[in-house]
Amino acid sequence: MTAKRNTPQKGIILDTLCRMRSHPTAGELYEEIHRLHPSISRSTVYRVLGQMEEDGLVMRVCLMGSDDRFDGNVIRHNHIRCRRCGAVADIPWVEVAHPCDTAGYEVTGYTVEYTGLCPACRKAQAKQIG
Repeated sequence: MTAKRNTPQKGIILDTLCRMRSHPTAGELYEEIHRLHPSISRSTVYRVLGQMEEDGLVMRVCLMGSDDRFDGNVIRHNHIRCRRCGAVADIPWVEVAHPCDTAGYEVTGYTVEYTGLCPACRKAQAKQIG
């Protein structure tokens, strides 16, 4: 097994992801990186994100009806997504009970997705109503 190298590109990708805090898609992350570092290719960003996920350095966030997003915060937590604008935010981890009947499946993990309205969309909605 070979040791994985810490390249400048990996550092830039991780730093940018952690700075964005918006749970960007790989494409959104690439666009932000490309703006400041045009020599880093799209394929490098995608490949490095996959490696960092495997190494536990980033979290892949799979939300229904959305491209996968990425999170630099790997401490156990849940996410909430605004049903109006699509913004995603971290929320504290809440333990969910395992089902009594798993239809013969071995449960190896689960994902909980919370949805609602973000503060900005709630404010906009209140203005429309009021």
